[in-house]
Amino acid sequence: MRLSRFVMLGLATAALSACDKKNEVTTPTLPPLSFVRFINAVADTGGLDVRAVDQVELSPVGNNLTFRTATTYFQTQAGVRHLRVFPTSTDINVTSQVMADALVTLPADSHLTLLLAGSARAGAVKLWVIDDNAPIPAAGQIGVRLLNAAGGVIDGHVVATATTALLATPTFSSLGLL
Repeated sequence: MRLSRFVMLGLATAALSACDKKNEVTTPTLPPLSFVRFINAVADTGGLDVRAVDQVELSPVGNNLTFRTATTYFQTQAGVRHLRVFPTSTDINVTSQVMADALVTLPADSHLTLLLAGSARAGAVKLWVIDDNAPIPAAGQIGVRLLNAAGGVIDGHVVATATTALLATPTFSSLGLL
C-alpha cells in the first residue's frame, strides 16, 4: 500500500512540475501554402494514387482516383514538389510501379489542378498543371475554359442549351493537347 502511495505522489509531483505557470498559447507558423487538387483523366486504367514523395507534412494526396474523379483542394506547402503516380492495389508488386514522376512548382497563394492524362498502356501518363486562378468575368458574363487532354486537335463550341444548333465557326478552333 505504501509503494502505491509513493508512486502516486511521484506522478502528481511530475504532473504539477510540467505545468507552465504563464499559461501562454503558442501558435505554429505555417510556410507559404498553395491549394492543389487532382483529377484523373486516364481512361485505360483502374484507380490511381498520387503522392508527394519529398515530405510528409503539408503534402497533397490522391488515393484510388478512378477515371473522371477528383479530389478537393489540399493545403500544401508551396515550392517545388516531387510527385509520383502509382496504380492502386493491395499487391506491393503492382502498387510500387511508378506511372508518372514529376517535379511540380506550386506557387504560394494559388489554386491549381493537377490533371492526370495520357495512356497507362502506352506508358505515357503525364501530370498537367492547370492554373485555376482565372480572372472573374464581368457582371452578366460567364467564363469558359476548354482543355484538350485527349490528344489530337479539337474544336469547341459554346452554346446556350444542349439543343442549340452549332454555329459554323467554333468558339475554340484547332485546340491542341494542353
